[in-house]
Amino acid sequence: MAFWRYAGRRGLHTAVTLLLLVGFMFVLFRMIPGDPTTMMLGTGELPAEAQQRLRVLWGLDRPLWQQFIAYALNLLQGNLGMSFYFRRPVSEVIAPMLANTVLLMAPVVILAIVIGVAGGSWLGWRRGGRAEEIGAVLALIPRALPVFWTGIVLLALFAYQFRWFPIGGIREAFFFPENWWQRLPFFDITRHLVLPVATGVLASVADPLMIQRTALLEVRHEDFMVLARARGLSGRAQRRLARRNAILPVLTYSAIMVGFAFGGQVLLEVVFNWPGIGRLMVDSVTQRDYPVAQAAFLMMAAVVVFLNLLVDLAYGWLDPRIRGG
Repeated sequence: MAFWRYAGRRGLHTAVTLLLLVGFMFVLFRMIPGDPTTMMLGTGELPAEAQQRLRVLWGLDRPLWQQFIAYALNLLQGNLGMSFYFRRPVSEVIAPMLANTVLLMAPVVILAIVIGVAGGSWLGWRRGGRAEEIGAVLALIPRALPVFWTGIVLLALFAYQFRWFPIGGIREAFFFPENWWQRLPFFDITRHLVLPVATGVLASVADPLMIQRTALLEVRHEDFMVLARARGLSGRAQRRLARRNAILPVLTYSAIMVGFAFGGQVLLEVVFNWPGIGRLMVDSVTQRDYPVAQAAFLMMAAVVVFLNLLVDLAYGWLDPRIRGG
């Protein structure tokens, strides 16, 4: 019963957070000067006399509070609205971009966790040595650098200088395979993925690595590790046992990492011209396409909020002291 009360409180907090996010997002995008009709006037697509009629059709002539109520009611019904720029339902515009973002961020998260666990275990087992000091510094340097700067350096080196990889995008419009491996399925997409995935991994691998390293340092002094040494287990078996027990904090952090990776890929997609939901949001803000920008922002924020809720519930389930507080 105590857990369900805790879950109810956390669920209520999540609902309030999402409501505040919706309101903040709605007002924020409308603080940008101009609206979709003025953008069209600037490009010559819309006669000046049709501007007011189009504003009435899109509901932009109504007071802001009436627009918000209409948006909230549509959102409760699962209706994200109609894109001003693409003239299509927002769900149809976002769906392929969301798939592209998942295609980019899934390998980033998986590789960061795998490399972080392996590297953190290796460093933690060599506590106090020169290799541990150098490895920790090398892992933290990319974490301290802006992700767009790291991406630009990789582009300048491997795309412009050596020409090993494409400069951006998800595929080439006119790609003609020259040998058998270039005819393999997904070859073109894979080579476009290499640089953005490498940038994302460099920027995010330090967190799981340092968490695993710290957890392993604590595990090494536990009673079961003393018993393992007393029984004469080999060093390899001891490392495997320690790594298995130290990985739990990393698995807990992985849920939070997924949320932040999903919400923090905007700069990555912009630098590499990746057609994902982050770049779509930036373009929609430029085009004053409020429905698409709101939906993209809300989707990224909702993923972060719900994954944090799952982590809170998992902690409350595993530790009665948390739900009691």
